[in-house]
Amino acid sequence: MNMRGTSLPEIVVVLAILGIVFALGLPSLTDLLAEEGLAAAAREVSAILIGARDRAVFQGADVGVKWVSSGEDLVLSVYQDGNGNGVTTADIKKGVDRLVAGPFGMRNKYPGITFSFVPGFNGTDPGEAAIGNLADPIRFGASDICSFSPLGKSSPGSVYLSNRKRRQAAVRVTPANAKIQIFTWHGKTLKWIKRW
Repeated sequence: MNMRGTSLPEIVVVLAILGIVFALGLPSLTDLLAEEGLAAAAREVSAILIGARDRAVFQGADVGVKWVSSGEDLVLSVYQDGNGNGVTTADIKKGVDRLVAGPFGMRNKYPGITFSFVPGFNGTDPGEAAIGNLADPIRFGASDICSFSPLGKSSPGSVYLSNRKRRQAAVRVTPANAKIQIFTWHGKTLKWIKRW
């Protein structure tokens, strides 16, 4: 039985090999973490929208999710209609439509993830319509409010999230049944892939 210790050159060789293996795996790990962060942020936005939809049905009142600028981030808050005319920006400012949840931001919770498009995005929306202004990642017609009615209907639109590099996701709301779906952009095929 040989009981000698490990020599310095042996330790250096092992550390060099481990360094090479780690360096080769780092880009894959970075991509995986970016994708998971984006997926988690999209799932949270979806959960907030689902909560607003459910609240509208159970409370028998319109409920809206509104996005506003807050520093370098967009944050979303949930409001319930207070006067029977739907959730509006004017009624929110007057305090008629009351805050019931939020505000929720993505930047601090999911580092690097924002409501935005990746630079140079050149695709359509998940419904195959043209995107247009890439400076506006909140698309509910001309509004920044996604409204849900007590009948389970909603204003249609999409919310776009990205890591501002290569990863892009969309949370889409359909009007007839207020169905909420998450899509990710596949840059190689230039297509949206439904995730959840």
